[in-house]
Parts: sequence; C-alpha cells; structure tokens
Amino acid sequence: MDIILDMGNVLLEWNKDKILQGVSGSKKEYLMLDKAIFQSGLWERLDLGTMTREEVVLKVVSMIGRTYQKKVEEVIWNWPSYIDIYTEVFPVLSEVKNRGHRIFVLSNTSKVFYDLLEDQLSPIKELLDGFVLSCDIKAIKPDLAMFKEILDRYQLNLTNCVFLDDIEDNTIVAEKLGIKAYQVKKRSDVVDILKSYI
Repeated sequence: MDIILDMGNVLLEWNKDKILQGVSGSKKEYLMLDKAIFQSGLWERLDLGTMTREEVVLKVVSMIGRTYQKKVEEVIWNWPSYIDIYTEVFPVLSEVKNRGHRIFVLSNTSKVFYDLLEDQLSPIKELLDGFVLSCDIKAIKPDLAMFKEILDRYQLNLTNCVFLDDIEDNTIVAEKLGIKAYQVKKRSDVVDILKSYI
C-alpha cells in the first residue's frame, strides 16, 4: 500500500491556542497575535507559499508594532517547540515500512516542514518515499491539485492508496477520488489505523 499522511494532528499536534498561550504574556497579547497572524489570512499565505516567513514577520510587526517582534518571530519560526510531536507514531511507521508499504506526506504547511524533517520529525525522514507540500505547489487541501500532484509525481495507483487526515473535507475529497481515507479524530487513532497495515 501507499500510505499518505497529513502532518498536523497526524504526525504532530496542531494547536494554535497552545502556541499562542506559550508565547503570550497576557490575554491581550494572545488576542492581538491571534488576530494579526491567524485571523488575518497571513498564516494561510505561508501555507500557500505566497509569502515567506520573513515577509509575514515584517507584515505582522508593521501591523502591531516592533515591541512584539520577538513574539511574532517565535510564533512564525519556532511554533513546533510549543506542541507535541507524536513520537509514538514513529516506530509504527518503521514497521509499516518494513512490511513493504510506502509512506508519503501530503500537508498544508509552510517551509517549516523542511526544518521539522531535520529536527523534530528527523526519525521519519529516512522512512518517507516522498512528500507534497502546499507551500511548494501553491495549492491547499482540499484542492484537488494537491491530490493530483502527489498521485502524478509518485505515480500512485488510487486503489492502492490510504490517506490519513484530521480534516473531514480533505478525507471526503480523497474518497471521491477513490482513495481509502481515514479521518483522524484523536491522537491514538493514528497508531490504531497504521497498525492495521502491519
């Protein structure tokens, strides 16, 4: 099988509230950073690859003031240190790989993914057969372009693919294409689903 994994809430926790709480010194700061970074559409532009992290930092600082530059940089550049990495998934992926399955990542993410592969996600770097990131192809799931890209780039057979994602809209699109899809609703689901392919 070709197993296609989302990143957020599949390989690691995605929880913007936890990130903002970790960075903010007060409720006021939390709300200001949330509004300027996440509710402004700038985070989506990172995922779409239409703005760099440096550009987003400059834009947010121009909106809320230089006083907050360090905190803005912390959210944009260092958010993975505020969330949990699903390390329990790594040995299971290794077993999946040993069974002859291939492993891919299909994620709405910025260039941070490349940093994660060298750091927090480095144990799975050697296990991956490939990945498609929204920032590299300027499309975001559930856009069909994301699914088409991974299928074409790695010449995957729809009927041989399994897809894990925490967002229902993404799993619905995958299923419409003919890919067996699982919506991950809680952290333990990831290991449970993967173990069924060992």
